[in-house]
Amino acid sequence: MTATTLILGISQFGLSLTKDPQPSALASVTMLTQYAFDDNVVAKINVIDDKSVTNPDDPLNNLIFNITFADKVDGGVISTLSGRLYVEGGVDALQEKYPSNFGYIVQKLDFHGALDGEHDFFDAVETRYSTAQATAIRNALNEAGALNTIGAYRKKEAVLAVPASNVADVEPSKVRRSLLDMAQRPRYLICAEIDNLPMIEALAEVVDKLNCHLAIDIGEIADWEMAVAVAESLNIQDYRIQLFWNPNRSRPTGATTLLARKKWRPCVGDYLGKLLLRNANTNASGIPPINRPVAGFYFPLSFRDLEKLPGVDLDEEAQNALAEAHINVVLNEQFEGGSRWIFGDALTLHDSKTSALKLSNAAEIVTYTDNLVVGIAKKHLLKGMQSYIEDATREIERALDSCVGANLLTASPELGGKYYQLLLTPRKDAPFEKVDIKFIRRPEGCARQAYLETTVTK
Repeated sequence: MTATTLILGISQFGLSLTKDPQPSALASVTMLTQYAFDDNVVAKINVIDDKSVTNPDDPLNNLIFNITFADKVDGGVISTLSGRLYVEGGVDALQEKYPSNFGYIVQKLDFHGALDGEHDFFDAVETRYSTAQATAIRNALNEAGALNTIGAYRKKEAVLAVPASNVADVEPSKVRRSLLDMAQRPRYLICAEIDNLPMIEALAEVVDKLNCHLAIDIGEIADWEMAVAVAESLNIQDYRIQLFWNPNRSRPTGATTLLARKKWRPCVGDYLGKLLLRNANTNASGIPPINRPVAGFYFPLSFRDLEKLPGVDLDEEAQNALAEAHINVVLNEQFEGGSRWIFGDALTLHDSKTSALKLSNAAEIVTYTDNLVVGIAKKHLLKGMQSYIEDATREIERALDSCVGANLLTASPELGGKYYQLLLTPRKDAPFEKVDIKFIRRPEGCARQAYLETTVTK
């Protein structure tokens, strides 16, 4: 998609937010971003006069602009920026005119995006106003209901609709290339549609090359037999890929009115959020508790007022068929003390009845330890051969021992009760430059089913 340009204009007629330049504006704030907006986004603008002393070259430096982009449905904040106007030229002009006054530069709205960080919402922000129109601009802000005095009890703000972005479908090949070229390896990929099979194939290729995980939501389906048919039609058998089905509807999370009707929505976003929260709870060695699959009682969904879609019937036959198709379903389960809406299974698309790789936590442990070994092995490359084998072996074993301590690996009878086996040896066909690494381990699994045998005695 192309970059989105938004221009906040201040004129004698009030405030406006457009995608096109406004020649008649007394002042403007031009914002460039790679993100797209739909029709449900608003911009809230409030300006605070901090009463600081200004100079004739910048008479509006005492006005602090606070611009908040938010979802007009639930009020969720998308992004914010705060700062002061500059007469013209953006951060380049600021740096040229005030090379030794960094404190002055960082106060300006133009500073947003100047550092060009990976997570910056705006690539560039540039403000402009005429010093001769300073009084008119202040009056326009006051008439628009956006100007506040510092410490005011009631905050005044103007709310403007954000024009929707023109978004063109991205080619799967570009998505694939962008993901492979990322400086940091993505650990999880999320796909909330199944209509675009070339895109799913591109993501599956990224999963294979980067050894990461992909969660796919199969969409709004009200028939379990169709859900199974969709899963079978994908015909993917990879332990790093999972399918999810949310046969339910719910209210928006931040709904404050009964008019916020229940609607279906994908569940993979909630799943990703829980994955990241779980992973943030690392131990002293920095290892996340990936031995705990994100499913079941301890990871309830945060959707509000969930209920099944009309016509959905998840009886025993349906649940068995869905499990056979490796689909993780959002369902309501009864537990001691009440019921919860949960991810009802922890299955991958690995086609095996006995392999640990059919379980999501075991699959994560395998990719985590594989990437750990590869990362350390690459770190020691271009050392002397003997030094490489000794140093890499020592550091990899230390890291794997930490994984054992974090309960990621379990003792294996096939390894004589050991948790893993690691062997680095010079390759026979090129012993001066190549090394073979043999790594065997047994990952932790998860209890999916329990069978009760109950007896009444005298």
